[in-house]
Amino acid sequence: MASAQANRRGILLMLVAMGCYVLNDAFVKLAAQSLPPGQVLAVRGAFATLFVLALTRTTRGGWRTALRPIFGVRCGLEITTALSSVVALSLAPLATVSTLMMTAPLMIAATAMALRWEPWHGGRLLATAAGFAGVLLVIQPSARSEVPAAGLACALFCAASLAARDLVTRRIPATVPSSIIAVATTLAVCLAGLLLVGLVERWAPLTRHELGMLAAAAGCAALGNYALIVACRGVDLSVVTPFRYSLIVWALLLGYAIWGDMPRPEAAAGVVLIVAAGVFTVRAARRP
Repeated sequence: MASAQANRRGILLMLVAMGCYVLNDAFVKLAAQSLPPGQVLAVRGAFATLFVLALTRTTRGGWRTALRPIFGVRCGLEITTALSSVVALSLAPLATVSTLMMTAPLMIAATAMALRWEPWHGGRLLATAAGFAGVLLVIQPSARSEVPAAGLACALFCAASLAARDLVTRRIPATVPSSIIAVATTLAVCLAGLLLVGLVERWAPLTRHELGMLAAAAGCAALGNYALIVACRGVDLSVVTPFRYSLIVWALLLGYAIWGDMPRPEAAAGVVLIVAAGVFTVRAARRP
């Protein structure tokens, strides 16, 4: 058992990490209003690669492990996650996208039990069903508004890609340094963005404002990743991990502050269901 002080530190850092992730999404959403998705990925990816390389400059050896097939699968899933999130953010409200993306832990729990990686647990199955009922409540009010169905579909596809990415990450040997995974996947997203621009998009002129937003997005993502790693060390994960869902609260606050978005009552009820289901699933998974 970790000390109360360590858990408080972990909770605070988890809140900071989720806030950074939402800021990243907000900056991406603002940039995606005037730039095509591939260009957003390429420019943000270039800044992110610089940040990651700076953080991992002391890494020595082990780079050949990035040639393993499982790395290619993870890089592919990282690309689909990043691309679908940019498209979703360009079409749907920030809070809606963030809420739907937070169904990834429910998808992971259901898949892990279906593949027999984890034992079947009746409570977790009920919680997962309740979480997906919450998804229907979140989508249904939005479907009656001006939010394109493609934005909602991309947000759910992003959650599925995120869940698959995390499941694949579990299969990567623990001997492979996390820094190598971070560099490989970040660079892959950047190159995918450049490829997308070269094939189907036209490079749009970049202003200092847009460059600043994408650099800030990359910096927030890097800081969020670091805070998340530190938040999960030396703590009781059953206490700290549920605070991942503070991401939805941050998204609601930021969405209202920047775009004036307010969830309808049905959508708010769906948010509560998703958060409650996610928290229960996390606690049940950590229970001995």
